[in-house]
Amino acid sequence: MARALTHSIASTSLLLAVRAHFGLTQAELGRYLGMRGAYVAHLEAGRRRASPHANLRLTRLAQLLPPPKGRGLAAPPARDFALPAAKPLFGPELTGPTTLAAGALHQRQRQCGRRLALLRRNLHVLAGRAAAEERRRWALPVLETLLVPTPHDPAADAPAERAYLRRWLDELAASLPVAPALRPDTSTALALLLVRIAALEAEVQTLTSLLAKAT
Repeated sequence: MARALTHSIASTSLLLAVRAHFGLTQAELGRYLGMRGAYVAHLEAGRRRASPHANLRLTRLAQLLPPPKGRGLAAPPARDFALPAAKPLFGPELTGPTTLAAGALHQRQRQCGRRLALLRRNLHVLAGRAAAEERRRWALPVLETLLVPTPHDPAADAPAERAYLRRWLDELAASLPVAPALRPDTSTALALLLVRIAALEAEVQTLTSLLAKAT
């Protein structure tokens, strides 16, 4: 049988580890432990102690952590959404007008710079959302293993406890967005945003090359 934690410091450490490993919010973890998300925040800060029953549920989750805290597998690394270095669309061999208006080129370069700053902020938000959704999709099958009967923790096999866990897992699964037919899912929206950023960065580099010719 899983032995409940007795020290608030250990509980605090495991709360943070469990939330980070499975990508849970304080509110989501709190629903499984039987408390509000605000109380989870107090536990993580070491200001409160969890009940024995909540600690027992936390211990079951902690057993799915990778060593040394548990016996589970490490989570897959998050994908890197960094862009490759931008290159000009054409080089010094460009043929065309011999006279270029530097003012117009500077103006367009500033416009691209402002747009890029906005798109990079959007990229940070969207990449975080995509990473969270990937972690959730990975975590759900791992958390489902809590439903597998175990002779070492008969309390976890009680019908009421299994039903409670099933409802919690269903809530986590429902938190994953379902993309409307005419709107891209998070991964597709991220890919489209990366394309827009790459195109703008290439334009900025090209404008820099043209400005060198204009001066």
